[in-house]
Parts: sequence; structure tokens; C-alpha cells
Amino acid sequence: MAERGGQAAADGFQYQYLVTLEALLDAAEDRVSGVAAALIEPAITADQDSTDPDAVDFELVDHERTSLHAVQVKSGGSGAEMSAPDAFGILLRMIRARPRARSYQLITNMRLHPKAVQLNRILGMDDPHELRERLQRLLERSRWRQEPAVMSDEDVSRLRRARVSVDLRERFQLRDQLRERMRRLRNEHRSGLGHESAGRLTNYLAFEIHRRASGEFDGLFSLAEFREELLTPGRHLAYELGEFDWGVMVNAVPAPPDVPRPELVGHIRTALTGGRGERAVSTCVVLGPSGIGKTSIAAAYAHDLADSYDHIFWVNGESSASLRASFQSLHDWLLPRNSYDAGADNSRLRDRVRTLLSASARPWLMVIDNVVDRRLLQPWMPTSGRGHVLITSTNQASWATHRARVVVQSMTPDQARTLIRIRLSPDEDWDALSERTASDLAQRLNYWPLAIELACGHLAGCEFGLNEAARYLEQIRDWALDDTASIPDGYPETLVGAIRLALQRLMDKDELQPASTGAAHSLFPAAYFASRQIPIWLLYFSTLMSSDNAIQAGLRHPAVFSPAAKVPFTAHEMHRALRTESLAQRDEPLCTLPQQEWSTAHCEGIDDTISINEIVQHVIRTLAERSSDVPEILSQAAFHAQGWLTAFIEADDEKHLLAVLPHVQSLADHASRLGIATDTLAVMWGNLAGAYVLRGKLDDAREAFENELAYLLTRREPAPLLELKTRTQLADVLRNTGETSAVWLHHLHRARDLAFQLADSRPEDVSLAVANCLTILASHTGRGAAQPEVQTLADDLESLRQRMPGTPHSQAQREIGQITLALSTGRMSDEEVEQRCRSLLEEDSLPRPQRLQVTGLLTEALAFQHRWSDALEHLQALCEYMVEWPLHPQLMARTLHNVGLRVGLAVASGVPECRTAFTVLIGETDPSPAPECRPLLSTLLSMVSHMPAGHLSLEAEVTCMPYKMQTLRLLDAVCDQDHERLRTTHGELADHDSTALARDDEFGWRLLSDAVIASAVSMMLRGA
Repeated sequence: MAERGGQAAADGFQYQYLVTLEALLDAAEDRVSGVAAALIEPAITADQDSTDPDAVDFELVDHERTSLHAVQVKSGGSGAEMSAPDAFGILLRMIRARPRARSYQLITNMRLHPKAVQLNRILGMDDPHELRERLQRLLERSRWRQEPAVMSDEDVSRLRRARVSVDLRERFQLRDQLRERMRRLRNEHRSGLGHESAGRLTNYLAFEIHRRASGEFDGLFSLAEFREELLTPGRHLAYELGEFDWGVMVNAVPAPPDVPRPELVGHIRTALTGGRGERAVSTCVVLGPSGIGKTSIAAAYAHDLADSYDHIFWVNGESSASLRASFQSLHDWLLPRNSYDAGADNSRLRDRVRTLLSASARPWLMVIDNVVDRRLLQPWMPTSGRGHVLITSTNQASWATHRARVVVQSMTPDQARTLIRIRLSPDEDWDALSERTASDLAQRLNYWPLAIELACGHLAGCEFGLNEAARYLEQIRDWALDDTASIPDGYPETLVGAIRLALQRLMDKDELQPASTGAAHSLFPAAYFASRQIPIWLLYFSTLMSSDNAIQAGLRHPAVFSPAAKVPFTAHEMHRALRTESLAQRDEPLCTLPQQEWSTAHCEGIDDTISINEIVQHVIRTLAERSSDVPEILSQAAFHAQGWLTAFIEADDEKHLLAVLPHVQSLADHASRLGIATDTLAVMWGNLAGAYVLRGKLDDAREAFENELAYLLTRREPAPLLELKTRTQLADVLRNTGETSAVWLHHLHRARDLAFQLADSRPEDVSLAVANCLTILASHTGRGAAQPEVQTLADDLESLRQRMPGTPHSQAQREIGQITLALSTGRMSDEEVEQRCRSLLEEDSLPRPQRLQVTGLLTEALAFQHRWSDALEHLQALCEYMVEWPLHPQLMARTLHNVGLRVGLAVASGVPECRTAFTVLIGETDPSPAPECRPLLSTLLSMVSHMPAGHLSLEAEVTCMPYKMQTLRLLDAVCDQDHERLRTTHGELADHDSTALARDDEFGWRLLSDAVIASAVSMMLRGA
């Protein structure tokens, strides 16, 4: 049937008003900038010379009513087509009616004729002359054929800002999109909008546009008025409808948690709104161990985003029976007047509910809580409709392939403290002591929600309160966690009981899943590792392979089995079994470097890691320590962990070294706690101490070396080689931590005796140990004469070194010692030092610590030659390494000290005030430096800023480092003539010790300091 004229006109106006509404929404969502209002069917505009008011249907204007965007809307019936001449004529009218508009748009729901498509394409041409010519050819047979030639240049320029937009949406599609956009905008403002209310609001806003089109308010609809109408309070809309038609919760939805966790709610929202089809159900799974807060987070999302859904359904997914009961409630809500057979089977019920959800035009959310098995849930899952499904589960392995997962971990410290305060002190004063006590309690419980709930429940139930938390903390962890009366509502089991049950279930699956028993046993070494980023393959071998078997098999660390290896189960199968019971979670990889940047110790698979919560570890350790197996568990784990650590140290693989170090440290801490000592643990202590030295933690290194040495001295059979290495390294640490020479020389005397004892049987090891001993003694002596005792010891070691075969490492160490001595005594020319440094750096086998040391010595030699550009290149290389890796701070501090003095003197010589000070102090000054000297000072200060203050003083013979580095900062401020920085930096000098600068060997730094301070004071006085 043909459309009557009145119907067509009404349809055209409806379409125009809906398009206008869409443009206002664009402005309200800030998609179009600068818009203050819409003028609808404007009769009065800023273009007073306009004689064609009907040329524009609406325009977006700024606060001055200047037209930003002029629009004409043309609709047509089914099959209608817009020609190029018609489109051109409409655009021409608009640009002449609104010459000041910034852009023009013709919106139509008609198909474009091919020539109209061509017209739209050429409007975007950059060349106006070419545009004019193309228009002439395109319109040569139309009524507008003369127009392109006579158009003014201004009209052509305006026409280039015009476009034709085709909108092929059906009217209902446009309405639905507008409703959804209004819902989204209101939801962002927590206003909410249901299906029926969205339709009411759409009609109301369209009516307001119609009023203005009819001449009311001079056609003006300000953006502020539009937003006010759009965000009208939800209670007003509900009053109109008689009830709220959004955010309705069906079944027993838990209350929102007392402590919000917005970051997790945000992750869920992102996962559920990730852009699937309009009628494809998005699903997100919230995963985590029992008691971590999954249900609370799902409830928080449901309450927080209630405005986004018309209905929120809560389903118990624990069993088939609970699923059926929940779905029956959903059916009764969706069809309350339908007499559904309650005895119908599950398939009929779930199919009926899924059909009802698929047919619903209203957005809904279904939360399926506590899903034990994905296969059990699968038949019940809605797959079609305008809905989202949120699932909580402990079975991470079952959902490993699911696209959208949110893994729940512990609370943040702030969240945990807030929870403790709510539980234990909701109405009482909360002072600083309470805050500290709560922080300690939360930290000791690893910020685990259920553990905190159990602990607080016990304290509150016993009326102990927070003040007694410290006294009862250990008891709480051991026995209050197993107190069922302390469990808060909604938790079916105690935390400890859940962990023990999961462990037993793994044991019971042995016949069906061989990896399960391995997984159960792996929890025991895992309980003694750090909780995060436990390498799967390290845990695998720590569980299954003893040190004797590993040595017999020639196992090289870090080890993995290839996929072709014939083993009862793989590390990943073991991991899967752990995740099935949520006793472990997949964690961040150890390293994400591209393969071309891997070290020689980096092989495929070693980066895969898991995490195990500390509470789980505590429970497992408690079980383990009731038996006599702990020494074996710790020793086996220590063998493999220290093997990984050593491999990464030898491969200069700092990233993996730092990642594995916490696990070795954790094993050592537990061994010390339990008083367990074995050969394997002793070796691990030594390697751990070496890693501590690399990180500048000399006190920790000392403790580890002393633990190792104490065990070696009580061993039934002596271990002279281990003792030699331990005493040598311990002596160096003791010297650098400020012990008197009598303390550490004792260890070097014993090392000398052991070296002579082992010279014939272990010549290479002895050669390296002797080289290290001589380096320690040379550093201690410096430029001065050695004490008789020290000289005798050095002579003995030197005589032994001369008859020992040299190794590449010991030879390099000896060469470095000679270079170091030459730089301080001048026994070599700077050019010779440079050459020897470059020769050493050409050796690919030079270990990373020695390479860094030689680079620092080369920089120093170049600085002595005033070759600042060359020195800067090597100093920047050290700076880049230092910024990325917190290793070898002793080497870096020595470079800062020695290069800093040379650079500081050179820079100061270029400052007039400093040159005057030098002349006063010593009667002369160095020549002015080259301009490229200053960047070295900036690089040095950058290095200082990245080094912890304590690391500046790790070398015994490098004194007053904080004061010296502050002097360089003051010099930098002097160079910049920055008076504010001068005052601040000069004032902070007094905070640092400078006593040692009075020594004769500190003349250079004393001179630099005096000159810089005098210059700073002079500048500050003049500036004042």
C-alpha cells in the first residue's frame, strides 16, 4: 500500500527529530567540541543576511550562537534515491544560508545515486580549482550546470567543508540505539534507565525538540538544558511508571561488601563489555582460591552496575540441584502467571529459561556463584540475548581457555586495614597505634580476606579487640583459623579445612590422574619458596629429583624436560592439578625478553611461574614440620634453586637472577628458622651471599657467609675448598662493612693456609682464591706502606700465585689490580692504562662484574686525558646499566668517586668563581675544560640519583661519599647559577660527614669541596 502524504510528512519529521536528538547526544558525550546549544528550525541566526531560513533543519552553535555545524535532514520512502544535482542543491543552499558555519552536513536515509557518491567523494579535494572543474563535469547536464563556474571562491571553500551522510538504519534501529546511548550516559552518572523508561525518555526528548521546531524558546535547546532533562532523577521516572524497571535483583543477591575493591569491579566491567555482538551473551569468570573474596566481588559488581541492567539474577552453581532451584526461581519471575510444571526435567526448565532470556529486549545480568565444574554448568549457560553472565569458581584449570577471566588476589593494604577497622573498631577511636597494629595484622595474614575475617572474628568473639592482636596473632594463625564458630556468614568451610581438604583430594586422585599426587607433594617444597613467581620447572625438579640423582644424570640448571621426554607427568600437568583445587595460580613470567636477547642460561619454558598464597604455604609447612621430612625437602629444593641462581650469575642474566633470588632467600630463612643445616644448604648460603654482594646488601651477605662457615666448621669431614672460598669472600665483606683489620685478616690467614694445602689438588680454584685475596690486600693498603703482618701475608700469597697455573679469570683479576694501582700511583701513563682496559674489554669471556669494573677504569683513564666525549660514551653505558639493574653498586660507587673527582675539578675550572677559589687555595688552576665536559657531570648526578644512599659507602677505602656527591650537586647548581638550588644544596652539605677529607690522600676532593663551597657562598651573597 502506498504511503499517504500525511504519513510521509509525519515520518519525515520523526526521523528529523531523532537525528537531532542523536546530534545532541553526541554533544552531551563530548564527541563534538565547543557546542553550547542546538538551534532547531532556526528562524533567527547570527547570519542576519540569510534569506533562506528553511535551508537548515538544525545547527549546533557555540555560546555566541556562531554556527559550528549546519545540518539538513532529508528522508525518503522505501527505494528512494538521491541524485547528485539534488544533493548539490541542498548543500549550496546551506553554505549560502550559513556562510559562517564551520561545517555542513546533509543527512539522508535514501540511497545515493552513483553520481551523488562521486559528488561526496570530490568534496574532500584539497585543490579548489580542481574541485570546481570536477563539479562542472559532474553537473554539466543538470540545472546546476552553470553554478560551478560562477560560484565565488568563498563558496567553493565552504563547499569543501560539506559532506553527505547516508543513514540506512530502520526507524526502530535508530530508536533502540538512542535508548541504549541514553542508558549508557545515565549509567555513567549512576542515574539508571530501564527499557520502558528509556522509551518514555526518548519520546519526551523528541517532543521537546518538536516544541522548539514549532518556534518555542526561539528554537534554542541549550546543552545544559538537554543534559538536565536527560539526567532527570530516576525516582521521577519510576513514579511515572509506578515502579523501577531497572536494577531489579532476583533471588538472594548478597549484600555489597563492606570494603569495595573497585579495580576488580573495573576489570569485570571491561571483560563483559568487550564488544561482542549485540545479542551474543558475554561471559566473565572470576577465579581464585576459597576465601579470597570472589563472591563478594561478584556482589559488588552487581550492586555497582545495577543501573546498567533491568534484571540481575543470582544463581547457585554449586551442584545440579542448586542450579535447578535457581533456574526455577528465574522462570517464575520471568513468567509469574505461567503454570509451569515443577516436576519437569532439567533440560525442559533450562531450555525454557534460556528461551525467555533470549527473547527479552531488556538487558540482564546473571551471576552464577561457586561453580565447581565447568562441565556441570555448560548445559545451563545462556548463549543468546542482551545479557552478561558472571561466574565465580575455584577451578582455574577448568576455565583456563575461557576468553574473559579475572583472577582475584589479596586485598590491598589499605583495603585490609579498612576491613579490620570495620570488624574490630567501627564506633571507637582509631589512632596511629591502631593503624600500625592493623597494618601488621593485615600483613601477617597476607591481606587475605577470609583469613582477616577469621582472625577478627576470633578477636571480637573473645573480646580481646585490636589491642591484643600482636599477642594472639600466632595463636590465631594456628588454631583460630580452624574455629568454625569464627567463620563469617557466607563461608561454608574454614580456610585451613579447605586447604587440607584440597590436599586430600589431590592425593585421592592418584589412580585417575598421576599428576595429582605429584602436585600434592609439590606443595611441600613450594611452601618454603617465596609465594609469587615460583618457576614451574624449578618446583617440578625440587619435588621429584634428588641431588644425587641430578648429579648422576648430569642435570644442568635451569632444567626443563622436552615435550618428547618419557615421564609419568609433566610440570604443566602438575600445575594443572594444583589449579584444579585452586591451590596455585598462574603468575607473571620470570622474563618477557624476545628470544634474541636471551642469555645462555635462558631456555624455553623456564619463565612459566605460579603463585601460592602465603596462608596456604603456612598450613602446608605446619603439616610438613610434624614429620621428619623437612631437612630432605629443604635440601632438595635448595640444590635446584641454588643451581638456577648460579647458572644465572655465571650467564650474567640479571633479570632471572633477581627473579630467582627471593626463592633462594626464602629457603635459607626457613632453614635458619628450623636450625637445619646440610651440605646442600651450605652451598646455597654461599651462593646467596654472593648474590647479596651483587646487590650491595653486605650485612645480609655477611650473615649468609657466616652461616655457611659455621656449618663447615662443625661438619664431620672437613671441606677445605668450600672453607677457602667462604673465608676469602667473607673477609672482603667484613672489610667493606667497617670491621677492623684484625677481624678479617684472621680469615685471610686461614685462607692462605688452606690455599697451600690445596695447591696441588685444586690448582685452578686456588689460583682464583689467591687472586681475590691479593686484591683485598691491595685495596686495603692503597698507596701507603703495608703493615708488617699484611706485607708478610701478601708476600706468601704472591709466592703461591707465581707457582700456580693462571686461569683467564685470575689473570684478568690480576690485570685489573695492576690497572687500579697504576691509576692511583701513576706507575703507568694514562694512554697505557687506556690500552690495557680496551684489550680486556675485547675479551668476550670477561664476566659482567669485571667488564663493568674495567669500563669504569677506562672512563677514569679517559677523564685523566681530558677526552671528555670518549669518557662520556663509556660513562653513559654504565649509567644505562645502573638504571636498569640494581647490581654491582660497589663498582658503581668507585666509578662515581674517581671519575667524579676528575670531572668535578675540570668543570669547576671553567667557573670564574671556582677558578678564583683555586687560585686563592693553591696559587694556580687547571686550563679551562672543553665544552663537552659538563654532560659528564649531569650523567654522574643521574647515576647518583638512581643509587640508594647506603650503596654509596660500600667500599671501605671510598670515604665521605654522600658529602662528595653533594659537592657535585652544589657544583651543578653553581654552574646553573640557580640561587634557590644553591641555598638548598649548600644547606644539606652539613648533614653529611666530611671528617675523612682531612687525610692527605683526600687532597683532591678537599680542594674541590672548598672551591665549590666558596663559589656558592659568593654567589648567594651577591644574589641576596
